[in-house]
Amino acid sequence: MKDIEELLRMTERPQDYTDEEIEQLMDDPDMRAYYELMVSAEAGFAQRKARRTKGMTIWKIAAMFVGIILLTGFSFAAIRMMQSNSGEDLKSPDQEVRIANSHQQTGVTAEEMPQDSIRTFENVELQQILSELAGYYHVGVDYRNEQTRHIRLYTKWDTSAPLSEMIERLNNFEKVSIHLTSNQIIAE
Repeated sequence: MKDIEELLRMTERPQDYTDEEIEQLMDDPDMRAYYELMVSAEAGFAQRKARRTKGMTIWKIAAMFVGIILLTGFSFAAIRMMQSNSGEDLKSPDQEVRIANSHQQTGVTAEEMPQDSIRTFENVELQQILSELAGYYHVGVDYRNEQTRHIRLYTKWDTSAPLSEMIERLNNFEKVSIHLTSNQIIAE
């Protein structure tokens, strides 16, 4: 047992022993067998630790790569969403006429409005919207309910689209019911 303790001390601090003392200890076949067993056990532990460290490193690299891909994807999606949302609103100033509220008048008549323009109504009474539509498409307007005239809406009108398309858009609002005859818009 004393020889094994001496072997352990020798492997931990070989600088404390002379070459002759090491050779003398290794000449004993039992000590040599213990020494080889210790060396192979230590090599096995080192390999296992290296594999575990290498495996963790590969997983860390893979996780970082996936994170970068996800972050890039989210960034790309956010940019595309912003572009598509702002693409609707980015019209040239000569194509869009805005009304901030029903008290402002644009001074643009239906005949003066350029073809293929977008008209934006912001907080405008239905009466004003329908009167512009009627003037542009040369039809009349009939209100079956007086309160309907004063409903305020936010909507856009593409003057190049047919009147039926705008009527359909207006009917998407809950408080509005509009019908179109051959020459008249009927608001209920």
